[in-house]
Amino acid sequence: MSVIRHRPARAKVTIICTRNDQVLLVRRKGAKWKFPNGLLERGEAPTVAAARELWKALSLHCSGLHHLGTIEVGNVLHHIFTTDFADGCSVALGRGIVACKWISWEDLSSTMLKPTAAALLSRDLSALVHRYEPAELASNTN
Repeated sequence: MSVIRHRPARAKVTIICTRNDQVLLVRRKGAKWKFPNGLLERGEAPTVAAARELWKALSLHCSGLHHLGTIEVGNVLHHIFTTDFADGCSVALGRGIVACKWISWEDLSSTMLKPTAAALLSRDLSALVHRYEPAELASNTN
């Protein structure tokens, strides 16, 4: 008897960028807010993809990304990373991003987010991110 294994159709990196008690959201034209993310290219390490996406989408350079885990939402495998930025870091919009904003975890709601980001939020990402002390996260500005 053969066993059919489920495999996600694609893999993405999702980066939870924090600053103090705020999280960074981005938005494309006509879309709802989401966390910075991007597709994982064939053969690419998730950490490399996360750093690439932060640079291409927001001109943010970080010296360290902390891997929180991997979560499957629908048919997409999300490699979740977090990185902490200092006050005053500058963000430059790029590659289809029309807006970005820092928002407190308390003000973040699933209704303001794209469905995939809302599904990730329902997995209590805030608790995962806050589980790590800022000293354990590499921080840097661009």
